[in-house]
Amino acid sequence: MAATLTPAELILLALTANESGKAERAARISSWPFVAVGICTFQRTEPLIALLESIGAQTGQIDADVVILIVDNNPTPSVPKDRVRHSTPYNVRIVHEPRTGLVHARNRLFELAEETGTDWLIGVDDDATVAKDWLAQWVQGTTKMQAKILLSDIQLTFSDAVSPFIPQRQFAQPAEGKPPRVLATGNYAISREVFARNGGLGLRFHPDFNHIGGEDAEFFLRAKRQHGIVLSGWPKARVYEEQRGHRLTLRYHLNRTLCTQMCGYYIAALHRKDHILKKPRPMAIMLTRRTIKSIGKGLVALTSGALTLPFDRSLGKKTIGIGLEHMTRAYAVVPYVFGKASRRYGVVTSTSTEPPQAG
Repeated sequence: MAATLTPAELILLALTANESGKAERAARISSWPFVAVGICTFQRTEPLIALLESIGAQTGQIDADVVILIVDNNPTPSVPKDRVRHSTPYNVRIVHEPRTGLVHARNRLFELAEETGTDWLIGVDDDATVAKDWLAQWVQGTTKMQAKILLSDIQLTFSDAVSPFIPQRQFAQPAEGKPPRVLATGNYAISREVFARNGGLGLRFHPDFNHIGGEDAEFFLRAKRQHGIVLSGWPKARVYEEQRGHRLTLRYHLNRTLCTQMCGYYIAALHRKDHILKKPRPMAIMLTRRTIKSIGKGLVALTSGALTLPFDRSLGKKTIGIGLEHMTRAYAVVPYVFGKASRRYGVVTSTSTEPPQAG
């Protein structure tokens, strides 16, 4: 009977026939690779629908069987299933993960990808949209590149309401086949050899970062440092992320800079504790050097910005903004040393302000 079904029908059968995780791999049914587009979402219905519509509008040659996996990361289900399934021609599977937080959501996505027999998990943020050839480029990249983790390009867009002190810089674009400078889960592809517990390494995001962020950088660095996995850039699969609302404010921008710097310190401490760094500098020396370096850069930028203001107000304000970024990074050592961690994601069920137990 299986021979009379199309590959797409067989994929859907594999996804729905057994919810206990024993679904037969679609790769055994079709000669094409089985690719899952993974999306973790938290109360962003309209951006999610816009993302799915951009995925549904894909062009180019997509030589893969494709399914979309959505983790609804809310205390109660909130993803409108009918709207979701009508917004894309691809088969969609939605699961509810009630334990809110980035780590819970992303690890549930790994489990779901393994259950469905995914060869490659392609992840994208729920508030992004994708280029028209995004999926075709990812299929090409996962076939061409030898690396088991690929990171691609994220283009930021800003409205006129953005604070004049925000520099509006783009992320460093990853070069093809080169180690990427930005380690983030906004646009990535991971082989099942990395996330699968059966036949793979079974890597997961670390629970210490569930509420504060930084779980993506920690995951990628652990994969590289502890397991020797090559991280490779693949710039051709582009996504677009619009900065809107509070993200356009200087307060949000500096707070995110502060949290990112603190997470870097927590990662460094955790990897020292787990002995996965080769001959690391003592934490005290690393903290001192980075703080002094940030203060120096901050003072230079603030002075340069102040001197530029009378001649070019726009450039002067952006330069001052860069100086404030550096000074914020310098200040990050204070809350880190005193154990103050900002809880940015998920539902806080305790009044505790304890930071991650990284060291």
